Amino acid sequence: MIQAASRVLRRPFYPWLLGIIPILHYYTENLILVIDTEVLPTILFMLVGTSVIFILVKRLLHDRHLTAIFTGLCSIAFSLSGHVYVEVFMPRSLGIWTILLLLGLAAIGAILCKLPSRKIFAQTTPSLNLIVLVLLFIQVIRLTIGFIELSRYVDVFVEFNELASDKPNAPKAMDSPSRPDIYYIIPDGYPSNAWLEATANFDNSAFSEALKERGFAVVNHAQSNYPMTVLSLASTLNMQYYSSNPSPYSDKMYLKLEAANSEVSEFLLDSGYTYIQLLTNSILPSPTADISRYFTPRGPIDIDIDFAAISGGTMTERTIGDAKMLIDQVTKHSFFEAYLDTTLLRLARSRLLPLIHNEQRIGFSDVEPRKFLETINETIKISEMPEATFTIIHLLKPHQPVVFNEKGEHISRIYNPSPEVFGAEMKYINTRFLYLIDSILASSEHPPVILFQADHSSVMGSAPYERMIYFDVFAAYYLPPSHTVDFPRPYTTINAFPLILNEVLNSDFEIRPDRLYEALQRYEAPFAQADVTEEFLNSA
Repeated sequence: MIQAASRVLRRPFYPWLLGIIPILHYYTENLILVIDTEVLPTILFMLVGTSVIFILVKRLLHDRHLTAIFTGLCSIAFSLSGHVYVEVFMPRSLGIWTILLLLGLAAIGAILCKLPSRKIFAQTTPSLNLIVLVLLFIQVIRLTIGFIELSRYVDVFVEFNELASDKPNAPKAMDSPSRPDIYYIIPDGYPSNAWLEATANFDNSAFSEALKERGFAVVNHAQSNYPMTVLSLASTLNMQYYSSNPSPYSDKMYLKLEAANSEVSEFLLDSGYTYIQLLTNSILPSPTADISRYFTPRGPIDIDIDFAAISGGTMTERTIGDAKMLIDQVTKHSFFEAYLDTTLLRLARSRLLPLIHNEQRIGFSDVEPRKFLETINETIKISEMPEATFTIIHLLKPHQPVVFNEKGEHISRIYNPSPEVFGAEMKYINTRFLYLIDSILASSEHPPVILFQADHSSVMGSAPYERMIYFDVFAAYYLPPSHTVDFPRPYTTINAFPLILNEVLNSDFEIRPDRLYEALQRYEAPFAQADVTEEFLNSA
């Protein structure tokens, strides 16, 4: 047996394992956050790619051990390219980075071809095989521990539903002067006019003036309390700050659940409102919502699953599987898309993804141009409903990537746009926002309440995400003519709903002190925060 193991170790198999290790590592780090069924195809894709490179290179080098060394280097470069680009080279050209990396690999290949002696590579093969086997074993152990910790995992929506299911529903009210429709429109990553002028050389005053002409109050000094979506939405909708996670769920899932079943929605449901969600990856379907609408290539669908039945075991196994698959598509990221961004194929992602995500895919990616446009169209339909509605509309614009030109034509995704490209898309999406607002106002039987408020500012123009300090946001508010709100200085978005609901619906929500918190580790650890109020609060 020892001799057999020795013979196996002398065969260079480590390049294939090198390709699997980063995939397992990424999966382990994002367990529950990514679609599990995409992991195995990604591993198979990597194994096939490694085999192709090995066969082609061996024809040039004529030595399997030397070929294994070069293939292993190619595997490492492929798997780490996206990470290194973000940390070292971004925001400079991804194309230039890719060319430099390929030239570096070519130079290494040329040097290996010229080496006079190749015996050392055969001698190091067993050691390299053993080292990579140990690394793979460590990843398998980490993944196994992760699965053990989740072995008692119950779909978060089941428990979430049980907490809300016993609460009686208030009679539904109709749209009226005392119960006007309320629209919380979230243009993701929409910065303040001052930021646009300073960073993107873009004059946004025409859009602000157009809103003022329609009766909006534009709050130029508005700031978000957090620089990232999940923290910002949870904070705004619950009118509180978040510094820790008391739940058994992951930090991101906990914050998404907080936003889905918020203090604001609970108050409005108690007031007779119909609660409507237009879903994105940051807006989870809530068991308390009357409508949770999801967007697919075949048209919008409503998430309507009996989570209590899943919990009680009264559904068939297939029905439960279908329900959880649908939930996964709403709540989880595509593993392959996310993994692609960490690799050398980051440059070609816009061309690769359409080949993978065809019309059979359950839902649109959040950055899909059609999802942005169809969400606007669906909101207009909601404005025609006779009920008093509270609708959350999360629009993934002007957040990167840029996907429109100034004429509204779809373009390949640009993740690091120039100010000119960014400004061109801004001009187009502003026309869509005005079209949405005009349609709501025209379709409403009674003047509605509209919060057009960004969740955070833009990352464009920043050094490679050195600090998450994007607080200065665009915010504008429309209230029925009989109501006015004096937005104070300073003003942060945690107080948007207290100020407006206290005025329009005579609620008694507390006005919170204005604080700004930097996210030190972004989504990896959203509760690793630093209070930067004194440094960045706009009190002028």
